[in-house]
Amino acid sequence: MSDEKQQSPFGDMFTLWQKMVWEGFEMMLKGPAFAAGLGKAFESSTGVQEQIQKSIQASLKAMRLPTVEDLRGITEGLSAMQAQLEALKNYFGAVEAAGKAQEEWRKGIEVTIQRLLAYQAEGQRAFQAWTKQVEDRLRGLQGFWEEGAKRWEEGLRHAAAFAETGQRSLEELSKAVWDTSKKSSGVS
Repeated sequence: MSDEKQQSPFGDMFTLWQKMVWEGFEMMLKGPAFAAGLGKAFESSTGVQEQIQKSIQASLKAMRLPTVEDLRGITEGLSAMQAQLEALKNYFGAVEAAGKAQEEWRKGIEVTIQRLLAYQAEGQRAFQAWTKQVEDRLRGLQGFWEEGAKRWEEGLRHAAAFAETGQRSLEELSKAVWDTSKKSSGVS
């Protein structure tokens, strides 16, 4: 127990000292001088940072290594190149689509031409069949005409022969009538 009583006064002192330090620190933080000093420290730290940046960039340039600005420029260049590559990709995609459309169109034209040639061949066959029918009918008409012409000639020959026979018969009849009328009239 005696140990506890001996440590106790030092513990109170430590607590008291801690409390005083804390209160002093709070007072310091609340004062306008601290705020002004803190502002100056930040201002000077920004200047220090800029100075450090310039120093680093100068060192990188001296070692021929890219600086932050160089890397930004490279990044911007890469972004521009990526945009151009994307544009080229889109262009080639459009060219490929146009090529496919042209190929489909060409195939459609080939099919149409094949159909037209088939229709033409079918039309030629139909025309040839029709011309054969016309030729057959013309041959039939020609045969009919020739047969009619032969019969006409035969008819004319029969008519001429009949006319000749009729003429002779008339002459004979005329002569017979004349002879009969002479005999009846007594003329010799």
